[in-house]
Amino acid sequence: MGRAAQRLGMAQPPLSQSIARLEAELGVRLFDRANRRLTLTQAGTVFIDEARASVLHADVALAAARAAEHGAAGVVRIGFDSAALYGPLPDRLARLRRRLPGAQVKLGELSTNDQLSALTRGGIDIGFAHPPFGTGDRLDIFDLPAQTTIAAVPDDRRDSNVGLAEIAALGLILFPAAQGPVLHARILDSFTTAGVDVPIVQEANRALTMLALVSAGLGAALLPRSVQRLTFQGVRYADIAGADLPSWPLAMIARRRPQAPIVGQVWRIFCEGEG
Repeated sequence: MGRAAQRLGMAQPPLSQSIARLEAELGVRLFDRANRRLTLTQAGTVFIDEARASVLHADVALAAARAAEHGAAGVVRIGFDSAALYGPLPDRLARLRRRLPGAQVKLGELSTNDQLSALTRGGIDIGFAHPPFGTGDRLDIFDLPAQTTIAAVPDDRRDSNVGLAEIAALGLILFPAAQGPVLHARILDSFTTAGVDVPIVQEANRALTMLALVSAGLGAALLPRSVQRLTFQGVRYADIAGADLPSWPLAMIARRRPQAPIVGQVWRIFCEGEG
């Protein structure tokens, strides 16, 4: 008992009294006291294992709380448009895993408008969405490189470019105007400027849905170039000849401060290397 008190930096009598109070509170003997020796009882043997686990858990909880306070750990909720899947988002998640392993990422695929709404109500912390947003005074915005437009057409075993007239003949599969009104209008204006009347045969919110519809022969889709990373049976990608089509802008967005420390850390890591 004397050596235990010394290790704890306290006098022996208070330690003996603390153990006696603990035994009284538990209603069991933790030690057998005989011949000036202390040995654990069966109850003491069981109790000490649980006690050590409790101390360990308390230490872990304390370390986690301190890490969260300094932005080294915590949950970050990220919304993303499908265009972010084919490069910008995975690259940053890989960087985050290396640099900040304590960050727990929760992902959700959302349209630009849905991301703006989720940021306002606190449903997400960071978004990958298509500008313009019209709410720049309330957002931190980090522009990512825009991507050129390519066509996804039913696979005809050719490797040539396509023109706007060919796309119009197939029928256009396009995202709803409400999902990105500016980009939607610019795409249709490109056909109008070229003197091509293009019917919108299907609307789809997600790139994978568009590709599935193209594969089924229901039309052609216009998508950001990074989608080429995705191989989809029955679909070929083609550059678009003789057309002035808009690029696909993409930006990271977050609420202006105050932010949780972990969100600020993730934002800074995501912004590294560009801009």
